Amino acid sequence: MKAALKISSAIAAVAMFGAGGSAAWAQDAGGAETSLGVDDIVVTATRREESANRIPVAIQALGAKQLEQLNVTSFEKLVEYLPSVRTASRGPGISSVYIRGLSTDTAGSQILGVAGVQPNVALYLNDAPASTPGRNLDIHPTDINRIEVLAGPQGTLFGANAMGGAIRYITNKPNLNEFEAGFTGMAATTKGGAASFGAEGFINLPIVKDKLGLRLAFYSDHQGGYIDNVAGTYRMPWDAGGPGRLPTGNPLLVTQAIQSCVGKVNCVATATGTSGGFKVPLRQSISNNAFIEDNYNDANYNGGRATVDFHINDDWSIEAMTLYQELKTNGVFDYAPGVGDLKVQQYGPNTLKDTISLSTLTLKGRMGILDMIFTSSYQNHHSVQQADYAKYANIGLYMPFYNCDRGVYYAGYATSAAQGQTCYSPANSYKVNDRNKRWTQEFRITTPAENRLRATVGGFYDLNKIYDVTQWNYVLPAAGFIYDLTPNPQVNKEIGAGVLPGAGFVNTILRRDRQFALYGEASFDIVPDKLTITGGARYYDESAAMYGGSSSSFSGTVRATCATVSTDPATGLTTCNYVPKAVAPTSLAASAVLSTNLAGINPAKYSGVIFKGNLTYKITPDSLIYATFSEGFRPGGFNRKGCNGGVAAQAAYAAACAANRAYAPDKVKNYELGAKLGLLDRRLQINVAAYKIEWKDIQMAAFDQNISNQTFVSNLANARIYGFEGDITARPSAGLTISSGFSYNDTKLTGCTGNAIATLLCAQGVLVPAGSPLALSPKFQGNLRFRYEWEMEGGLKPFISAGMHYVGKTITSDIANTNILYTGCNSPYATCPSAANPNAANATINGVFVKPGDPIQLQPNSFNQPSYTTFEASIGVSKDNWSLTIYGENLGDKRPQLFTSANDGEKRVTTSRPRTIGMRVSYKM
Repeated sequence: MKAALKISSAIAAVAMFGAGGSAAWAQDAGGAETSLGVDDIVVTATRREESANRIPVAIQALGAKQLEQLNVTSFEKLVEYLPSVRTASRGPGISSVYIRGLSTDTAGSQILGVAGVQPNVALYLNDAPASTPGRNLDIHPTDINRIEVLAGPQGTLFGANAMGGAIRYITNKPNLNEFEAGFTGMAATTKGGAASFGAEGFINLPIVKDKLGLRLAFYSDHQGGYIDNVAGTYRMPWDAGGPGRLPTGNPLLVTQAIQSCVGKVNCVATATGTSGGFKVPLRQSISNNAFIEDNYNDANYNGGRATVDFHINDDWSIEAMTLYQELKTNGVFDYAPGVGDLKVQQYGPNTLKDTISLSTLTLKGRMGILDMIFTSSYQNHHSVQQADYAKYANIGLYMPFYNCDRGVYYAGYATSAAQGQTCYSPANSYKVNDRNKRWTQEFRITTPAENRLRATVGGFYDLNKIYDVTQWNYVLPAAGFIYDLTPNPQVNKEIGAGVLPGAGFVNTILRRDRQFALYGEASFDIVPDKLTITGGARYYDESAAMYGGSSSSFSGTVRATCATVSTDPATGLTTCNYVPKAVAPTSLAASAVLSTNLAGINPAKYSGVIFKGNLTYKITPDSLIYATFSEGFRPGGFNRKGCNGGVAAQAAYAAACAANRAYAPDKVKNYELGAKLGLLDRRLQINVAAYKIEWKDIQMAAFDQNISNQTFVSNLANARIYGFEGDITARPSAGLTISSGFSYNDTKLTGCTGNAIATLLCAQGVLVPAGSPLALSPKFQGNLRFRYEWEMEGGLKPFISAGMHYVGKTITSDIANTNILYTGCNSPYATCPSAANPNAANATINGVFVKPGDPIQLQPNSFNQPSYTTFEASIGVSKDNWSLTIYGENLGDKRPQLFTSANDGEKRVTTSRPRTIGMRVSYKM
């Protein structure tokens, strides 16, 4: 708390300077015109139209002019200018957004629909909420009026997902009086990459003057690739280790090797000596020759928007807007440092088709002194992603079942040539088919802003459904999976989805979240034009449900019979020859039946009230200081599977498994002091805020195969954040603008929660230790920009601008690692140790003593990301209605680690596009 007190003292000092310093500069400047002041933007962050620099809210607003000057053409580009915002991105259309350090990382992209936590930053398009777990709408910012970024909990006005803040895209509305049109063309070249090019434009038609208008916006943007898929081969990994070292590789192969050494003296990891017991399987390789390609990670945005505005009379109007966007990508957008700079080795197709259809209807009117607005929105967000999954064999505990002969999977058969001793080419992939359908209704009333007592009250309803059909295609015909099977009907009732041949594991799940809320904020001027107090509250009633389940090929009926074997002459190991069963199976087995797993707790309902309080003092008409207390929350949800069968059967884990079926909401409390100072005739604008945030019962996604072979979410930890953020803009002269933004966040996990799963994972060191920072939260990040423009004879207006961005070091996840434990069993499904499993015993291998429960393999999940600095610059000229800009981005050609992961046991890094030089030409009439 001392840090927060020091920061608040600094704010007070700046405020005192603002109160006395403005007049001095005005005198020195010779009575400069206020037109030289810093541009101010009207926002609706408080649900009223107010100046961004004159409201007691930590907000950063970028208007259309700034967005164009900064060449913001994507969300990732936008984040560079938002110092309190970070993302965990795996490429276009696959990112999670965080504000003020409230981040812990997210689940892998293939299970975001079912195991991705709800966002803690609310994303809005106008008044329509559009947040989605892990796949926040990646809207191309064409014909945008402004983007508002509200930092800190905004729960009273913006609801459940705004506990870290809110980001609002505000589109341009039709002009009912004048015809307008504009067009922009752009092209760019990237060092070592493919060319990029695009076009966008808008047309505004006043159909009936002052009554009816239509505005159309459209865009097409091709972003060339810069990551190469290079030649390679891959097979299921195995290394024998050596004296004093355990073997490494696929965790089940390691387990089998250790198990083979039970009761043996001087046992080694391979059967090279008479004392050895484990036979390393014949592991076939896969080649990526069919997928080798340079610059293969391209992205294409195509879409448009139409808005109709009809003014019924002087008091009432109705507006209808519809947006459609199609995003297609190829390749991957993170590279493997172990392969090379901007290089990967992928063994199958990687594609994404992400379509967004969002429509809103808004009715605005006035009754007496009351302003009213009703908004209805419907969103249909459909993502189809196909990805290579070969390297999941690095870490998948059960991959030998899918990819290998029975003699490999069951240790009891490892010495039996009749069961086969081969792992086949791991041609594994997955396909995600997620459809998010969301319907929202909101009605609010505001009283006149000029009243001493003024209020906003409203009601909100949201029905959000995610239909997830995800299939993992890793069953191999060579391993006896020769039947085309359907999902188990017991778990497929809600969706009724079909799958492609080769599916070995399938999610067919409906995730439904419903919320109803009543909210209000009221402000009273204790001293008119000087001192104002504001109070707000939101009552919420939430319901979360999950239906359907998971199907898998873990059943003896879905595999063909190993009738005969062939022997490899080089190794002496056998390969099975499979023949169909007399009665062919038709469907996969039930792996997780949610009607059974969640019986008695599904749906989950929770309700409550969150509060906000604010006290604002206006030093001058252009300067204020404020103190705020605010709260936020995020809904809870369910897991497909609490624990694996063998784990769940053990008494020590029974309580943890039962608790792991669901997770509760997490909540934040925010204590904030801030100042907004318009100094020196508003030629200097300083906005700063200091805050302390308490985050309780943090929802984290974990993939811990010791507990469950399915990713789960649990309330694992608590945290606190001390922070200081701000932005400063100065206009020393009419043509020169200098601006900067910065944030400092001292984040810390304060400890694990008391739930059973958290206790287990903390005891095993799966979470980072207490005192560690939150993921993707640099202590300091900031940017600095300047722009100078002037006018020449003939009306030409040249400009030059430059900027830099600095981001401090971070860690990538608060799930530090997963320790794969030795079960001491023939099968990972068995309950160990027990009398029924006489081989469940200690072993000595390579001279290392191993007993059941010991870690045999560490899977790192959290990585250190170093700090970085990037630079950009642009020059250009404009005249009348046209402009020409030449720009350079990432001029130092850096490889910042924006997000690092190892979902498949391979370190992968999302980085910035290499040095890019581009040109943009615009014309407006």
